[in-house]
Amino acid sequence: MQYILGGNKLNFFIDFDHTLYRTEILVKNILSELANFIAESSGKNYNEILDNLKDKFSRGKDKIYDTYELIEYFSKTDKYNYDENKAMEIVNELMLEGEKYLYDDAIPFLKYLKQEKHKVYILTYSESGLSYQSIKLAGSGILKYVDGVFETTTMKGKMPLDYSKCIFIDDKPEDLISLCSRNPQMVYRIRRQNGKYADKEVNFRIEEVENLMQLVEKIKNI
Repeated sequence: MQYILGGNKLNFFIDFDHTLYRTEILVKNILSELANFIAESSGKNYNEILDNLKDKFSRGKDKIYDTYELIEYFSKTDKYNYDENKAMEIVNELMLEGEKYLYDDAIPFLKYLKQEKHKVYILTYSESGLSYQSIKLAGSGILKYVDGVFETTTMKGKMPLDYSKCIFIDDKPEDLISLCSRNPQMVYRIRRQNGKYADKEVNFRIEEVENLMQLVEKIKNI
């Protein structure tokens, strides 16, 4: 099945993490708050707990890249004693205050696209369950500015889309390569200063911008 894109205007598919949202700051706050809660509950050392959380919270074999799973994992060990549900409430509260984690240009850019009557979609990757990502999206306050959300657990170039009618904005080299392989209408790389993937090169030519508002003039010329 292929998703149907309507209207005569442009169809924008915008990445969420590290493109619209300062995910690294959210993660830092979550791990710090969890470490503080676990330390108070278990009587163990805060710094030791924080180091253990940071070490486990990562992508790759024997790692966990979902805070809910992280909470469950450590609650099942004999090392720490804490209320799993209260820990999850702490995470949810932080994510539901997500507007403060948006980049300053995120809302102005989304407002501009909607003002021009373009279609705006979020295309976001989630390695594990989608509930964590859904709460982040809801808490960010951006849903009122978009026409829909596409959440995927695969490479973004494997979505059932008519790529020739889509404009993509992303920061991750692997996803940019995947998207470009599908002959899209346009792909833009957002390469924010000190961004997560800012120091990674791609082996092909691609339009790059340092922030979203730099895209406005480029969009006018499409």
